[in-house]
Amino acid sequence: MTDVSSALGSVPLFSALSKRQLRMIAESGREYKYKPEYRLVEKGTTGDRFYLVLDGKVEIRKGGRVLATLSKGQFFGELSLIDEQPWAADVIAVQLTHCLTLSKRVFSTLTRRHPELLQLILKEVVRRLRVAEGHLDS
Repeated sequence: MTDVSSALGSVPLFSALSKRQLRMIAESGREYKYKPEYRLVEKGTTGDRFYLVLDGKVEIRKGGRVLATLSKGQFFGELSLIDEQPWAADVIAVQLTHCLTLSKRVFSTLTRRHPELLQLILKEVVRRLRVAEGHLDS
């Protein structure tokens, strides 16, 4: 878990947390490795996890179009946990990808204890929206 908690500390979303808090998050999550072309998330299903990419790369795809590419230190799944709506797109590994996942319960506890994380998540969601609308470069 030490490697995962160190990796968490280098992610802007979690960088303000203490080593103890990072260790707790790492221990509360589950690690998975996904092979290229593996579908981590299927459009229309209900989201029950927050995903943090520790290594590798995933694409968010909808109708054959790539909406975004996420790599080390980036995350997804937060919207479905917040609004409890089904996934709006598929998420596919495009190379060997290592993720830490947090269950809905762990994510909720974490954001209740550290509301500043919601502010950082919101900033990233807004940034992604602006990129998607063409107001910012990725």
